[in-house]
Amino acid sequence: MENSVEQFLQISDFLEYIGPKCIGPAHEDLLKFKDTTPTFPFICSKAYADKIIQAQDPAPLLYQILPQLIENQDVPGFVDDPVGDLPAVEKAAPSLPFVLQKYTGRALVMTTSTCGLHCRFCFRRNYPYTPIPNIHTLLKDWLQDHSDIWEIILSGGDPLMLSQTKFEEVVKVIEECKSVSTLRIHTRLPIVRPDLIEKHLPTLSLIPQHLKAVMVIHANHPDELDQSSKKFFEQLRNQGWTLLNQSTLLHKVNDTPQTLAHLCRKLFDQGVLPYYLHQLDHAKGVAHFEVSDKLANQLIEEIRKVLPGYLVPKLVREIAGEPSKTPL
Repeated sequence: MENSVEQFLQISDFLEYIGPKCIGPAHEDLLKFKDTTPTFPFICSKAYADKIIQAQDPAPLLYQILPQLIENQDVPGFVDDPVGDLPAVEKAAPSLPFVLQKYTGRALVMTTSTCGLHCRFCFRRNYPYTPIPNIHTLLKDWLQDHSDIWEIILSGGDPLMLSQTKFEEVVKVIEECKSVSTLRIHTRLPIVRPDLIEKHLPTLSLIPQHLKAVMVIHANHPDELDQSSKKFFEQLRNQGWTLLNQSTLLHKVNDTPQTLAHLCRKLFDQGVLPYYLHQLDHAKGVAHFEVSDKLANQLIEEIRKVLPGYLVPKLVREIAGEPSKTPL
């Protein structure tokens, strides 16, 4: 397998690349019950595959991206739209299927359906994305009619998967809207596609000159953080960005106090503050990642014993129709 490849779309190519060290006897179940034709397609970046190879225990990272047959089971309570995105879209902008307004004064813009990696626990894995070629024009018109919006949240997919031109167009519209004072970007790209980050650095560096700039990273395990992510976060901090992290609590990935404490400390070492620890959104196909609320609260209590309060993330769940995240 050529090392120049940046993204794996075939599971066989991915497994060949990571090699026998990562797919030995300790991971027999992962391989035995993998789904080679998943409904939610397999995508893994080379950068993330390299993290798997370098990890002391590859399993927590493998569990996040390798499709499993268990995803095809119907589990009561696990649905296509677990957090009520579709009703929120209909309420905020029926003609603009990329705008979600769930919370007062804030609007979330789903800029693209594309991600640098397909996490198997994704809560939007079944979302019916609609391609929007002129998103910046439509967003500009919508913002002119919604002067109550003071924060725009760019999501997706991953907003940093946009082309440089499209990303600049969206940012310019937001900067020119007088009511908007804060731009927040949710991204996993510093973890999974650092090769694509470089093209956005010129635009990202200028945003804090016009808006309060917040980036929320999605890191779930300490082995996802490396020197590449640390360098990128340092650049952003020096330019005036506030850096936060939200993790999803996942069975067999980060459901031990040792792993969570290590993750929080490593994030802080890289200049990122732990923000949220999310309970799993009940999307169809992700039930095998579920961690009980009882265990989740026990984990928070355990890491509180070994970490200062500012490094303990808030344990929350998103409930469809609620006006905010629900603390647990």
